[in-house]
Amino acid sequence: MIDLQPNLELTAGQAEQLLGAWLDGPVVCTGVVQLEGGMVNTAYRLEFDRPPHRAVVKLHQSDSDSFAAEARALEYLAAETACPVPRVYWHDGSARVIHYAFLLLELVPGVCLKDLDLEPTERAEVDAQLADVLAELHNHTRATWGAVDADDDSRSWAELFEARLRAARAQATVVERLTPDVLAQVDRAIDLARPVLRDSGRPTLVHGDVWDGNMMVRVEDGHWRLTGLLDPSLEFADVEFELAYLEVFDTSREAFFAAYAAHHTLRPGYERRRLFYWLHTALVHVALFGDEFFRRFTDRVAAEICRLQPQ
Repeated sequence: MIDLQPNLELTAGQAEQLLGAWLDGPVVCTGVVQLEGGMVNTAYRLEFDRPPHRAVVKLHQSDSDSFAAEARALEYLAAETACPVPRVYWHDGSARVIHYAFLLLELVPGVCLKDLDLEPTERAEVDAQLADVLAELHNHTRATWGAVDADDDSRSWAELFEARLRAARAQATVVERLTPDVLAQVDRAIDLARPVLRDSGRPTLVHGDVWDGNMMVRVEDGHWRLTGLLDPSLEFADVEFELAYLEVFDTSREAFFAAYAAHHTLRPGYERRRLFYWLHTALVHVALFGDEFFRRFTDRVAAEICRLQPQ
């Protein structure tokens, strides 16, 4: 279970200690501003008197190095793809520099899309840009599923994802937050996953956590432009896992799918397979946050999967 730590305190003195260790000299920190929207870790924007003058630091207080995978994912994306991601300045999980594990990153220009209320035409432009970015990312494939630095798992995607569904269902907070009737329906739905997910396509590189809270945009020449994707959960997966995730948080994705279709064609049966990806997202969010939307969403998606069971 992920340990949520969205409100850790960072003083100016701690920020100067961290930045000084990174830049190998004294640093005066002129701004330490906590960023809104962090759900798992705490993030601060730092401003200081030496180049590059601005950075973002993510913090976690844990015995484990919670940022190692994210640092590797960002470095992989920067080196191997055209996906716009922040540069990794420094990652340290030892808690020796300051009493947190931290990930120090480039400050991506712009504002978080989640904090904006764009007009439909403006949003369609951003979604079309996102489609181009993800279409390029999805050109990267290999023979096996899993993390970019692990490729020795011989299981099928259907086996792997069924196990992922069962692990999410088994979380204690899921059992506490869903009714017995909903849990029973979830179990029936998971039993149907493997045969439906056999048509998984080729293992495809996916960002894994694309939603408005992880998208940075800014105005350029009178138009909103996508400037960065944050917080990757990078892996080689069924590409539909990524596409379905987009639709959980915003069902108005016509512009995205129209632009994406110019690069990649959806496989027949996507509308049914995405239900299992939605179920996984729902269970994970119930486990972590317990909000009413995802409790209801879990019930609805599980019911729809069971309703569509082949006769």
